[in-house]
Amino acid sequence: MTVLVRRDHALRKPRNNTGSSARRAKTRALASLKGVGGDAASPFGGVLVPVVLVLVVMSALAVVQSSHQARQLFSELQDLRRDAMKMEEEWGRLLLEQSTWASPDRIQRLSEGKLKMRAPEIQDVVIVRSYGDSA
Repeated sequence: MTVLVRRDHALRKPRNNTGSSARRAKTRALASLKGVGGDAASPFGGVLVPVVLVLVVMSALAVVQSSHQARQLFSELQDLRRDAMKMEEEWGRLLLEQSTWASPDRIQRLSEGKLKMRAPEIQDVVIVRSYGDSA
């Protein structure tokens, strides 16, 4: 079995025949870029790269600090929500206990049993009129 391979020369990039002039231009471009970072002849005096580096480090530290603070605050929020739920449960239990202690049947039973109280008979009831009423 034979496989035929066709090479299409039109798809290839043409070779740069200038050679040395292209290399010289590339070298000049790199040399001009070299002066931005550390050469005293640059417009910023070699200060730009260290300043940007310091700003990047400070920004990274600020991100770390703010994310740590956000985690701490979220943890505190979760603790406070848990405490609020416990307090709501206790409030419900206290309301139930209050309604149990204040039920009219219990008060009636305790007043008759421990305090020996009783409801008055009809003949023992005296109606007192207010001070300004005329009879």
